[in-house]
Amino acid sequence: MNKWFQRIIKLLWKYQSGQEPEETIDSTIQKKSPVPDIHFDSLLIVNKTPSNDTVGKRDFIEVIYKGKPHWALFQCPCGCGKVISLSLQKVHTPNWKVKKNTSGRPTLYPSVWQNQGCCSHFWIKDGMVYWCYNTGIKPWIAEPKYHSEKTDVCNIYT
Repeated sequence: MNKWFQRIIKLLWKYQSGQEPEETIDSTIQKKSPVPDIHFDSLLIVNKTPSNDTVGKRDFIEVIYKGKPHWALFQCPCGCGKVISLSLQKVHTPNWKVKKNTSGRPTLYPSVWQNQGCCSHFWIKDGMVYWCYNTGIKPWIAEPKYHSEKTDVCNIYT
């Protein structure tokens, strides 16, 4: 409970002082966290979108069709079990990019922020999940200057 109270105070102070949040991995991850364990060991590339019930807890799947990236799919790393599907197509807004490191693990950017359910907000870098300070808070509450409950209709934000 104390951590949630501290987050709320921090967010209220930022809102009151008019500070602009910086959207970089270094500024949004929790500062006191140690380097996390590897969550996604590898990047699985397929040419057809799998059904959600076939996506395992530590699977990170990139759908590439006719040589072009289309989708990234994985279960939410918080453990809620929701399968997150992100568009990798530039014609969609928002869209994400996936890179594979030399060990075959995924990096995804920008960040992912669910606006329903667990409201997880995180980055994935080299297969590791970096949690943002405002995870667990709805985007329009945590960042009211940038998000609105009435206009934000998709499940994921950056």
